[in-house]
Formats: sequence, C-alpha cells, structure tokens
Amino acid sequence: MVFCSSCRESVPTSYDETGILSCSICGKVLQFTNFSTETTFVKDKKGQSHAGGTLIWSVERENASRERLFERARDDMLNIKNGLDMGPHLAIVDQAMVYYRIAVERNFTKGRRTDQVQAACLYIACRENRKPYLLIDFSNYLQINIYVLGAVFLQLCKVLNLTEHAICQKLLDPSIFIHKYTASLAGGKNREISDDALTIIASMNHHWMQTGRRPSALWGAALYISAISHGLNCSKSDILRLVHVCGKTLSKRLIEFENTESGSLTIEELNAKAEELKESSMPQKIFGEPSSSKELLCQHKGTNKPPFGFGLCKDCYAIVIGFEGGSDPPAFQNAERQRMKLSSVTHNLSKESNSQCESRDEERPVQEPKSVEASMGNLASDPDKLQDDGVGDMSSKDFYESDGFSDIDDAEVDSYLHNEEEKRYKKIIWEEMNREYLQEQEAKEAATATHKEAWEENFKNCPEDLQAARKLDAAVKADLAKSKKEMQQKRAAEARNSVPAKSAAEAVHRMLTKKVIDMDNKGSLCKLLLF
Repeated sequence: MVFCSSCRESVPTSYDETGILSCSICGKVLQFTNFSTETTFVKDKKGQSHAGGTLIWSVERENASRERLFERARDDMLNIKNGLDMGPHLAIVDQAMVYYRIAVERNFTKGRRTDQVQAACLYIACRENRKPYLLIDFSNYLQINIYVLGAVFLQLCKVLNLTEHAICQKLLDPSIFIHKYTASLAGGKNREISDDALTIIASMNHHWMQTGRRPSALWGAALYISAISHGLNCSKSDILRLVHVCGKTLSKRLIEFENTESGSLTIEELNAKAEELKESSMPQKIFGEPSSSKELLCQHKGTNKPPFGFGLCKDCYAIVIGFEGGSDPPAFQNAERQRMKLSSVTHNLSKESNSQCESRDEERPVQEPKSVEASMGNLASDPDKLQDDGVGDMSSKDFYESDGFSDIDDAEVDSYLHNEEEKRYKKIIWEEMNREYLQEQEAKEAATATHKEAWEENFKNCPEDLQAARKLDAAVKADLAKSKKEMQQKRAAEARNSVPAKSAAEAVHRMLTKKVIDMDNKGSLCKLLLF
C-alpha cells in the first residue's frame, strides 16, 4: 500500500516489467526504478574496472551502537510499564518505541535525559490507546519535576507533528480514569460510584467548571461526592492520594459545585436531570432545526458518514458545536451583564442631561441668533468680551456646580472627605502605625543638630583670618545662587514674552545668540542658513 497524491489515500500498487510503480486506481506513476539482476562493470577515473550499481543486502542491519541504544531504551520502557502496572501486554511499549526511534533519528535525544524522552513516548502511547495514566504518574515514578517532563512532552509532540492531533487538542476523557480511581476504593459499589461520578462530571461540564482548570481536581471532587452519597467511608485524604492534588484545590472545586444549580440536588434528582440533558442535547432542540440539506459540508464530505446536523457529521458536530456545556459560558454572561449595566447607566445619564438642558433653555431668555462671521468678528475686536459674556469661562461657579461630579452621589463624596475630628483621629492612627519611622527621623535630626552645634563651636575659637575666609566663602555662594536664580527667571520671562520664530533660520539664529558659542566657522553657518 502506497499513498497516492491524486487519489488522496493509500492504494494497492504493483511493479511492471519496466520497473514502474503506478496506482492501480488512477494509473499515476508513483515511482520509476529500473532494477537489473545482471552485473555490469564500469571504469573509474583511474582506469580500474569495478562492479557498477548499488549492492542491496537481503537483510538490512543497523550498526551495533544504535541497536544497543534501542535495546536499552526498550528495557527502560518495560521497567516503567511494569512499575506503573500497565498490564502484561507489550503493544504499548512497541508503539512507544516507534516514537522513540523517530525522536532519535531527528536528534531529539541530544541534550536531554533519556528517561524523560522515554517517559514522554510512553505517555503519548498511553494517550493514543486510552490508558488511564497521567503525566504526573510518570513524574512520581521517575522522580522528575512534572513541569520539566511536560515541557519535553510538548517539544516531542512538535517533533512528531502531533500539535494538531487529538492528543494535544482534546481534553482527557474522565471515564477511563474514574473506573481506575474507584477500583482503589473499598466498598463494593464501584460501578454505582463510577456512574454517579461521571454524571457529576457531566454536570460540571454543563456549568463550564472544566474550562481553564486541571481535570484531576474535578474528578476528585466528583468521586468524593459520589462516594459520600453512597455511604462509603471515604475521607478527603483518600481522594487526594488518588488524584494527586492538594486539599485546598479539592475544597475549592467542591465549593464551586455547591454554588451551581446541581449542587442542591440529590443523586436521584441529578440522574434524572442528566437524562433530560441527554435528551435535549440533540441539535434541533438546542440550536433549532438543522439544515434541510442531507449532504455533508465538512471535511468528511464524500465518505460514508451520515449527516448529523447543520451539514456536519457527528464527529465534526461534537468538535465544532459540542454536546456538553451551556450555550453561554460564564465569561460571556459576565461580559453581557456588564454591557447591559453600562448601557442602562449611559441611557439614564443621557436622559438626565437632556432634561437639564431643556430646563436651562426654558429659563434662558430668547435671543436673536447671530451669524458666525459677526460673532467671530466681535470676539476678535474685543477679546475682553470673552470674560464679560461668560464665553469660555470654564472656571465659573455655575459651570462646576452644574456639571461637576454629576455622576457621583453626595453621600459617596461625603464619605471621602474628612472633617477636623476625623483628620485628627487619622493623624493619631498614622503616627501610631509609623512610630518607629518617626523616632528614627527625630534621632537623625537630633544628631544633625548636635553635629552642627559642635562644628560651630569649633569655628568660634579659630583665628580671625579663618573666620573672615569662611564669611567670604558664604557670601560668594549666596551671590552665585542669587545670580543663578535671577538668570533663570530672566530666561523664563524671555521665553514667555518671545514671539515664535517665523522660519528655521531665525530659530537657529536665536539659539546661537542665546547660547554664547565660540565658533570659528560661524560666518559659514550664517551663509548656509541665509541670515
């Protein structure tokens, strides 16, 4: 069987007498190889004769080191399989060895520990064969950090081109794990506990509890509720030992399930509700009547699969639309509530502003309208009229009283503002909370004052020449500070009163005049800028 690119499937093929390999359905030539059983001799560049062609061994063998590598890897995988109690069958190891050979051929094992790569290959095989083993089981057995092992697993999936496969895209099926966990519980009601736990998990999925969460905690919560409801003497520590999560996470999942609609139901009511949901999961009851067309429009078009709804087969319908979960997830519901709340607030504010504008228009005397040109001309000729008429007076009292804090309640504003007594109490509380800091600051200030007094006392007893030099130094520093301050004030006044430059050349000329720059080639610069 060879894959035919024209038929898009694996087709039977056969070689003809000329060595052509062609498709038996469409006749496309897939391979052309001219084999010969006769030995021919050719001469090389040195003139020596030797047998031509390529020798094909009847049994192809790999080198000894590569064989020993694969043998050791197989033995290690067998040890992992036996340590995790995967059963006597070796099919899971054989499939994992196929992945390991591909990883070795693509140099994936270079720079990585072999046990991590072997565990990742075994985990992929377990996911492919629906074995009830998680990545944390391999991590606990090999004493490897689960995040390191998970990174190796994801990198291996990229190497094997499995990123779009169901191994990486679909969630874990809880049914293959619940039976494994219930088998570890003592009580003799494993089947009933498993069925009810799966019903609880389906209810969790309907309420979108599985979205964005690790499935182990959900399975543990469902198993704990089911075991307690059947009268099994089971503690949280027993469940935590099975699902490998912490007690706080399990408690949070139990509280979240309690807050849902199904949290207040009994097991009988929950099973009855599950039957109703199962019956109502058909597409015509959730999304309306399916399309009248009976042909498939999905990727399985042309196959023998029957249409399930909306032009999709059952598999594509489960992926695109799904059978579980409400029509609106919690994130969508929260966003919708926020949008409705915001729209209502905006509508109320617009109504209030319209009513205020109408009341102001009624109170304001009617004036004859003026043209735009006349209004602008009056403002340009008399700028002081802006303040006389109140146009543009954004700091007026009426403006802030009418529009300021219009969307904040007065009681809320009063709660933010403190009176004198509240300020005094707040100061006392702050000083009590920061007592150590205040004491440290007082000690620093006292030490600085003591040091300054001692320094002054030392200079009192010094000669008169030294005292005169000290006074002169202080006077010079004061004069420099004063002149610097005056210069800054002068520059600020010039910047405020200066007219903007009309051209780039004028701006450069002002800069050169302002910055006293000693330039030998200043004349050339002036000619360049056309001063």
